[in-house]
Amino acid sequence: MYNYTRQDYFDKKQDFSDKISVAIMVGLVVLSLIANTIFKDKDPAPADVVTDIRFPAYETEVEAVNKAMPFHLNIKLPDQWEVKPDGDTEKFPQVNLYNPYFIYSGENCIGYIGFNVFTPPEEEPVITSYHQHVWPVIDSGIMPTSINQYMIVRLTDKFEAGYCELNVAEKAADAVLCYNRDVHNMVGIVLEKGVADEAALQQICLSLSFSVA
Repeated sequence: MYNYTRQDYFDKKQDFSDKISVAIMVGLVVLSLIANTIFKDKDPAPADVVTDIRFPAYETEVEAVNKAMPFHLNIKLPDQWEVKPDGDTEKFPQVNLYNPYFIYSGENCIGYIGFNVFTPPEEEPVITSYHQHVWPVIDSGIMPTSINQYMIVRLTDKFEAGYCELNVAEKAADAVLCYNRDVHNMVGIVLEKGVADEAALQQICLSLSFSVA
């Protein structure tokens, strides 16, 4: 008959602990291999990139625009969009937005950003209708400009940003419009129809900010 001693008990307990430790180590290695397979070759999510644009950028034929108070526009654009100095506004509705910077998605010009100035109204309007005094400055006067389905996204006592559909003659575009009452400047972002859904337009509105240059 085998006599089971106290030492036998501790030996078996140690053997069991060793097996558990080995099993845990094997499990960790397997999990590590699985994780490496899942995430292999995946780049980290891109951080939000803020684009800083200075207005006025250069002189135009409009003296009031040349004398505008210099300011910076900060904006976060959707992923894969970037701002370049060169492009063509002819494919978009023609409105009075000066010093344009052009928005590209890959090699395609999908829009542009420009600015204009406005004169404060003699009588202070209700804040929710203040934009009705500002937006008409983009009308070229050559062809009627229609701003349709305008939606306010951000509104303070000094700033407003919203999006709309812009129509001039037979050309239509989506647009983001904003103004700042401290500098008496407004900015328009004209986009090819369909390149940005409502959620993207709202995010652009939420990202906008002015700062004095």
